[in-house]
Amino acid sequence: MANTIQFKRRQAGNAGAPAALKSGEVAHNEVDDTLYIGKGDDGSGTATSIVPLAGRGGFVDITNAQTIAGAKTFSSAPKSSQDAAASTDLVRKSQLDAGLAGKANSAHSHAIGQVSGLQTALDGKSDSGHGHDVADITGLQAALNSTAPLVSPSFTGTPTAPTPAGNDSSTKLATTEFVQNEIASFGAGDMAKATYDTDNDGKVDAAEAADIVPWAGVTGKPASFAPSGHGHPISEVTGLQGTLDAKAPTASPALTGTPTAPTASPSTNTTQIASTAFVQAAIAALVDAAPGALDTLNELASALGDDPNFAASVTNGLADKPEKSANLSDLTNAASARSNLGLGTMATQAANTVAITGGSITGIALDGGTF
Repeated sequence: MANTIQFKRRQAGNAGAPAALKSGEVAHNEVDDTLYIGKGDDGSGTATSIVPLAGRGGFVDITNAQTIAGAKTFSSAPKSSQDAAASTDLVRKSQLDAGLAGKANSAHSHAIGQVSGLQTALDGKSDSGHGHDVADITGLQAALNSTAPLVSPSFTGTPTAPTPAGNDSSTKLATTEFVQNEIASFGAGDMAKATYDTDNDGKVDAAEAADIVPWAGVTGKPASFAPSGHGHPISEVTGLQGTLDAKAPTASPALTGTPTAPTASPSTNTTQIASTAFVQAAIAALVDAAPGALDTLNELASALGDDPNFAASVTNGLADKPEKSANLSDLTNAASARSNLGLGTMATQAANTVAITGGSITGIALDGGTF
């Protein structure tokens, strides 16, 4: 593979390396005065990393302020006149030792008298074992006054208590929930069986009496009844004639409104009614997803230039075009073609004897071989 050497330059803008470089491509950023080079190859000629090759960004600048990352090892200690002054300066060991010389060890002790004010503070404290009256504890008496005694308490507000289990008969407090549950267990509204079912046959006595009432004893019944099989004219059926008048006859109906019918399957060719959906589907099949500008015969004719001999016209037009297999050897004026393409005279020079005078070249490849 040929070695491509390319040079790039940035005059203004952001400092730092380019976002991408070709393998071996060099770039100079004048913003941070650093020369970068593409290193490695991802298989397509693009560098896998970009490293600083020279300049202030890649080496220590001895005249200007500079931020240096990473751990650094000095071959000799800083001079005595270079003690740290600013918060970000390096501190020499001798300077640190001098600063710690007058400091106490991390593990040390002090007498009470050496702690300012400690003895006075201790003198005002009470013994660990001592007592207090209720009045000495702030708020205690008020808190006790708000509690209920065990003997005959007098509750206020809405006191609550646990609800005992059903059928409980003891000295436990009965809640409203316990009372409601006990009342519900009586079956509110039930009739006493001994009163309403004296013969204990599971049926109310009054209902048994109704079972044996004779036909003559039934009041309010009609004098006569129609036989099970009988007929009625249309006029005796309320609203039937009006309902029939609103229906369409099977022979030559005159439908109004928006009548509908089942949509026939595609390609149906019978006397079955065709719905609008059937018609639209047939038209869509004819158009066959043609674009909107070519879905009518008039649009197709316009697209062909209204030329009834369109095929012949296209054939005659192609006859004047260069042949693909001739590779432009059939051009009538090659010089004019090169000029129109902006090639100039360089296009006619041999690859091994190219002469360039003036101008500039972008992206030139120089192959000097490997080493």
